[in-house]
Amino acid sequence: MFLSYGTFGIFANIALIINVGLIFGLLSMVGATLTLPGIAGIVLTIGMAVDANVLVFERIREELKSSKGPARAIDLGYEKALSAIIDANFTTFITAVILFVMGSGPVRGFAITLGFGILTSVFTAIFVTRLIVVMWFERKRPKTLEV
Repeated sequence: MFLSYGTFGIFANIALIINVGLIFGLLSMVGATLTLPGIAGIVLTIGMAVDANVLVFERIREELKSSKGPARAIDLGYEKALSAIIDANFTTFITAVILFVMGSGPVRGFAITLGFGILTSVFTAIFVTRLIVVMWFERKRPKTLEV
């Protein structure tokens, strides 16, 4: 992420670390044991979280190319990426629910981890990265953005 998006990639990496921490916190809250299928669910979740950040950052790039100011580009980037992020994660969450209901044993473990991961990745992609970006932008006030 850092190589592709620079400073914004660092923000995305911070959000990914928070995401994984939240998943582990939720798993320990419900007393779940982390198994190989659970690890697979976490890996899939990280991939979807990266995808959400890529969607946002590409939208910001598009808005910057249409000669909007940096603040407006950030705002519109998050706004326009929101529906795609919600759609992708909602359908994956429905799949996790179906796997949990229909499956047993390892499949349920995968479904639990994936469900928690989807919830945390939507939170971190939409709220955490936006909070970090806005705090950075207000502190630095750059004239241009390198996304």
